[in-house]
Amino acid sequence: MKIRISGNSIRFRLKQAEVKRFGEEGEIKEEILFGILPADKLSFILKASNSDSFEILWESNAVTLQVPAGVWAEWTNTDLVGFEKDISTGNGQMITILVEKDFKCLDGSDVDNEDAYPNPTQHC
Repeated sequence: MKIRISGNSIRFRLKQAEVKRFGEEGEIKEEILFGILPADKLSFILKASNSDSFEILWESNAVTLQVPAGVWAEWTNTDLVGFEKDISTGNGQMITILVEKDFKCLDGSDVDNEDAYPNPTQHC
């Protein structure tokens, strides 16, 4: 999973196997390790939810995006590229979330493009 942060927005890009795993298991996680202790990491988690609304949580060094069941089921089982949502943090702030399938970069390396979705602008 690739994660891009800019201001109050977070963009998640998932490769094909990650989308499949999220669809099957209802959760996917990416971690950045800063040290040897369990608390020395920063986690980003996409989690399927039975709720009808999106939620974003910050706890125990983890950012968790809870995605409504209908949204994640449609996204993982169709050609839908992604979804975007502005989510209130509850303190007067908004965070924009974008979750999308990762397409091959036309000028990217084979390693970067491994398991990425075919780029719709590339004609082979």
